[in-house]
Amino acid sequence: MDQNEIEELFAYFSKERTLYPYCRDYYAVQLLQIAVKRHATIQTLKGSNFGRLLNKSSIAALLSSCGNGRLNSDLLVSYWQEPGTTYLVTAGVWGSKSDRYAQTSRPGVNLVLRLNFNHQHDSLLQKLIHPTRDGVFNYWGHPVLGRGDRSYYRETLAWSRLDIDLDRDEVLIEEVQSDWVRDTAWLHKWLDRCDRDEHVMDCGDFKTTAASARRYLEFVEPLLKEWSQAMLAATVDFVNRELGLKQIWYHSWKVGNYLKRINGHYLPPKSLYSALPRQFCFEQTEQLPGMLSDRRTIKRLRRGKIEPLFYKLEL
Repeated sequence: MDQNEIEELFAYFSKERTLYPYCRDYYAVQLLQIAVKRHATIQTLKGSNFGRLLNKSSIAALLSSCGNGRLNSDLLVSYWQEPGTTYLVTAGVWGSKSDRYAQTSRPGVNLVLRLNFNHQHDSLLQKLIHPTRDGVFNYWGHPVLGRGDRSYYRETLAWSRLDIDLDRDEVLIEEVQSDWVRDTAWLHKWLDRCDRDEHVMDCGDFKTTAASARRYLEFVEPLLKEWSQAMLAATVDFVNRELGLKQIWYHSWKVGNYLKRINGHYLPPKSLYSALPRQFCFEQTEQLPGMLSDRRTIKRLRRGKIEPLFYKLEL
């Protein structure tokens, strides 16, 4: 995307709080709400790429209420599992046409969709961890929410970066990432070395005790398990509801790393570019997204002896 395109998009975005409630496996309900518009019966759904969603125990329970062989969309709307979490969604911009180190697949900017924590989490973070700065579990050079970016501030759980082509009706998910998950894992390892609850954990950015750190990690344990699921679910929902686009592309690990010039210790977890898109019913394809079908990109792939491999979801 270029700067003018993203400015036009931002003109339609809400400047107020956008809340996104999520519970475990809710992505399956969101996808089925889309799928039932094309697949009228449960039988046809089973034969589609969305069929794997029907095997989930929570979805199977819903199917038992559908005696006519059709998935009841009203049941999907009312679906919810407790406990759930309400996140704050914010948008931002990343990269520039001249920044070859921005880890974008083509020159230009990405739209950033952030999943931010709620007030309950941030209050507990302040009370138990005592951070000396904002974003204590985030890296300042990443597209996290900063104080002053909006009229409110919340810590960032995760983000996705999107390259959008409105003319081709397609979106490429460049990355799904979280600094917070990595740094809380580090906090957990530190805690394992503490031999008593009163042990002081002081690294300059925060000062807490082993007992307080344990309470914080117990509170966020469900979020650690579902963060990537929640982030991608919010992204698909945003593309479908807000942008109205029907083709979502997602990088495979090897191709994405090559096109975005990522190597060494910067390489992302493989599961985010294999298991996660498959979980969301993306299908593997050797086809290139339209926005990456230019001669420049094709020559780059050939020069690196990289076979095209992407994931694609048709909404």
